[in-house]
Amino acid sequence: MGVKYDRQIDVINLLLKGGRVTIANISYRLGVSARTIKRDIADLQFHFPIDTFQGRGGGIEMNKCFTLGGYMLKREHVQLIKRALEYLAHSQAKESASAAELLGWLFS
Repeated sequence: MGVKYDRQIDVINLLLKGGRVTIANISYRLGVSARTIKRDIADLQFHFPIDTFQGRGGGIEMNKCFTLGGYMLKREHVQLIKRALEYLAHSQAKESASAAELLGWLFS
């Protein structure tokens, strides 16, 4: 995946940590323009329940009814976990059956 995907994952991670955050704060943390963050938020709102608030005390936050356990993994981390689990699943270790089951559950 590209830079945009990684940045959007970072935005989601910031929002999942809870609390309201401003576009200026997100753009500063990620080192991109506020306009870029606004476009990312507009894209992400098609897939995630992101609430926006105008005016004093405004900002962006993930809808309180939504959770992913408080975190998301980047694509490369998912691939590393998948490879490790595949290795376990094909090894002669007695844990291979449970590793294969976990692999199927995580990536089905």
